[in-house]
Amino acid sequence: MSDQHPELRVSDADREATVVRLREAGGEGRLTLEELADRVERADAARTWGELEALTADLPAATGSAATVPDAPRK
Repeated sequence: MSDQHPELRVSDADREATVVRLREAGGEGRLTLEELADRVERADAARTWGELEALTADLPAATGSAATVPDAPRK
């Protein structure tokens, strides 16, 4: 998260992109169903980039459709 600001607020599209990545990781077997459900719930409730980034920090970079999600806005 080099030059991104974790305190910036996220949009519905940002939340949805994170959920897509989480579902992709679940399909790859990287998350259990319980982990996936918990993270999706937390993504839906997230208000800032820091909250969203914490949900995918332990996952490798996306290789599918979620890989095209734009970066967080710059300040």
